Amino acid sequence: MKIAFVTEMGFQGKIPDTHENMRTEFAWMYAMNADHHCIHQYQTIQGYDHVFIIFPKGKLNLNAEGSKIANQTNPSSLLLQSDLIIKLKEQNKKVYYVQEGPSWWFNDYDVQDQILFYNMLASVDAIYAHNQHDISFYQGLVPKQIIRLITTLMIDTHIKDIVVEPQDKVLIGGNFSRWYNGFQSYIVASEFNLPIWVQESHSKRENEDHIDNLNHFPRMMWNHWMQEVSKFKYAVHLMPTIAAGTFSLNCAYFGIPCIGNKNVDTQRLCHPDLSIDVDDIGAARKLAIQLRDDKDFYSLCSKQSKIYYKQFYGIESWKKMMYNTL
Repeated sequence: MKIAFVTEMGFQGKIPDTHENMRTEFAWMYAMNADHHCIHQYQTIQGYDHVFIIFPKGKLNLNAEGSKIANQTNPSSLLLQSDLIIKLKEQNKKVYYVQEGPSWWFNDYDVQDQILFYNMLASVDAIYAHNQHDISFYQGLVPKQIIRLITTLMIDTHIKDIVVEPQDKVLIGGNFSRWYNGFQSYIVASEFNLPIWVQESHSKRENEDHIDNLNHFPRMMWNHWMQEVSKFKYAVHLMPTIAAGTFSLNCAYFGIPCIGNKNVDTQRLCHPDLSIDVDDIGAARKLAIQLRDDKDFYSLCSKQSKIYYKQFYGIESWKKMMYNTL
C-alpha cells in the first residue's frame, strides 16, 4: 500500500526515526511509512493508493474586529483556484482532506475562497477530522461526504526514557490571546499558589512578561518541550479553539492532570474528570482547588491519564484505527 502526505512543507521523502518533532503530521507519516510531497508540486504526485492532503490554512492578518486588512491576498487562493484535486485524483487512487487546525478556519477567507474551499471538501474521497465534535461539523456542512476520524499521535522514541520528576509548578497551554484563552488559564492556575509557566508562541502579547508570577519558555523542538513538560505537577488549558489537542496529550503521557475543554477528544478521553465547558471558569477553579487539596483525587487523575493515553493514543491503537478506515 503506497501512501503519501501532501503539505505546504518544502521537503520530499520519508520522516526519519531521528526526527525531533515526532508528533501529529510527522508522527502520522512515520507510522504509515508514508512519503511526503510539497503541495505546490502536486502535479508531479502520482501512483499512490492513498493521498492525504493537509491544506495550508493561508493565515491572514486580521484587524481588531476580526476583519481582513485591506489589500491582502490569501496565500492559499492560487491552490484553491487550481486543478489540485482533479490532478491528484487523476494520478492516484484515493485523495483525502485532513483537517488542519479548527474546522472553522476557512471562514477568514474571502467569500469566493470559502466557496472554493467548500467545493474542495465536497470533491475529495473522504474528510479526516480531529475530534468527534469536528466530525459532527463536517457531517452537517457536507452531508454527502464520508467523514472519518484521525486522532492525534506522538511517537515516543526520543521521550520514553525521560525521568518524570514533577515539581511544584503549573503549566498553562497558551499565551494571552483569544485563540488560547491564556488569561483564563492563568486565573485558574493561580488557585494552586505556585509558579505558573507558559511557552512563548506567535500569539504572545507585548506585556505578558510583566504579569505577576508568569514565566515563559522559549519556543523549542517538541522532544525538548516534552523534557520541560515532564517537570510539572499541574496543567490548565482553557483553549476554546477545538483542534488537534496535543497539549492535553503531552500532559497525559507523563500523568500530569490537565484541566481543559471537554470538546477536545484528547482532553475528554485522557482527563475525563477534569474536562469542562470551556467558559465554565467556576468549574475549572473548583477542580484546581480539588487537585490542590485532595491527594487521592490528584493521584486518580494522574493514573487515569497515563492509562487512557496508552488505551486511546498508543501507536498500535492508532495504526489499527487508521488502517481500518482504508
